[in-house]
Amino acid sequence: MRTDGKTFALTAKVLQLGYAYLSGLSLPQLAQPHLEELSLKLGESTSAAVLEGTDIAYIARVTSRRIMTVGITVGTRFPAYATSMGRVLLSHLPPADLKAYLAAAEIKPLTPRALGTVPALLAVLDTVRAQGWCLLDQELELGLMSVAAPVYDGPKVVAAVNVSLQAQSVEAKPDPQAYLAAVAQEIVATAKLISADLTARG
Repeated sequence: MRTDGKTFALTAKVLQLGYAYLSGLSLPQLAQPHLEELSLKLGESTSAAVLEGTDIAYIARVTSRRIMTVGITVGTRFPAYATSMGRVLLSHLPPADLKAYLAAAEIKPLTPRALGTVPALLAVLDTVRAQGWCLLDQELELGLMSVAAPVYDGPKVVAAVNVSLQAQSVEAKPDPQAYLAAVAQEIVATAKLISADLTARG
């Protein structure tokens, strides 16, 4: 804002420079600052992942504290069906691709709280697709919860982002469901920011 009361308008050249900068960034580079901001805001670890075969592969990660027995770094892989980001990605696959995934993956419960059948997974994927985000409650590892949302490049979902949570901490909140809903809003908003950057990148 100028002191003479007039505002600056971005020129076409300045806007082009901004788009040129974005176009040179990879998906992990675009996601990282948004994940860092969300991690700082919530005080929790945040991640981004893509679907590779029957697994998800982490492409970006901001760690606030270690809450899993297995350390997660860029490149870490988990079965897609057993993760919040994986379920987001699976829920947006074309029917033929989802059918191929189910034929290739071994769906089995990894914890006593986890689903272990294809019909149960398909029902969850329908819910995730409809609400636009996924809550995973101690199905990958006991004590671990996560909330994930899709990242779009134009009309296509190309990645997912999530927030990792300690179940004990969530359950200690005055209203755990309200807290999880608020986290879901935050991760969806972050996913939209990354999606906007991807779209601007062209």
